Amino acid sequence: MLKRSGSSLKAPVGLLGGTFDPIHIGHLRPAIEARDALGLAEMRLIPNHIPPHRANPFCSSEQRLAMVKLAAAENHHFVVDERELRRDKPSYTIDTLIELRHELPDTPLCFLMGMDSLLSLPSWHRWQELLDYAHLVVSVRPGWQPDYPA
Repeated sequence: MLKRSGSSLKAPVGLLGGTFDPIHIGHLRPAIEARDALGLAEMRLIPNHIPPHRANPFCSSEQRLAMVKLAAAENHHFVVDERELRRDKPSYTIDTLIELRHELPDTPLCFLMGMDSLLSLPSWHRWQELLDYAHLVVSVRPGWQPDYPA
């Protein structure tokens, strides 16, 4: 455990949510790299039930959960978090972060997202509150470039 000013600072937990229809190396490689680069205690893979930003998945929630569990079995730092699959409404990131912050009050949370998601962030439900609960870790994806002001 890291120490700061006489108190213990827990290793951060990484979070990667998504539809995972199907889960693939484009999800797993950034999760592994973020875990290694940031010294994350674990990387939670959080499949959602009803995605708010896209059409309903082709595979059922049960099938996607099974795929995520198989992918997680290959890396002991991956943990499958099923909370969003139990919801009967769209899975909003803010709701998940609030729950996790309540469960892990002293643990830094790092929410991993792709550049495409960052660029669409203003369309997310209560997006302004995300940084109240977690750090954002953005993975650059080929073909997605931010348009920074000059």
